[in-house]
Amino acid sequence: MCNRNAETGLAAFLLGAVTGIALGVLFAPAKGETTRRKLKRWAEENYEEQKDFVLEHAENAREKIAGHVDSAREKIAEGKEKVVKEWNKRKEEIAAKFRKEEPEEK
Repeated sequence: MCNRNAETGLAAFLLGAVTGIALGVLFAPAKGETTRRKLKRWAEENYEEQKDFVLEHAENAREKIAGHVDSAREKIAEGKEKVVKEWNKRKEEIAAKFRKEEPEEK
């Protein structure tokens, strides 16, 4: 749980930092062409680093999800097995009850 909070906090921090930088550059007293050139250069410089960060966290998330899926499948299989056993038990009890109640033919 703590790890998820840390990841969420880090993601929020990075989003805030990127937003702040972008707004700072956009509102800086410079020509539009200069601002666009600065933004493009900044994006090119940071693209690989951010791409690696996102891919790493995506892989971690994928592994966690796969673990949860496997766990859920196991629990579903266990639950199904219990239901089938209980069903068969009840079916046999009901069948035995009806066999007892049938009158014997002479």
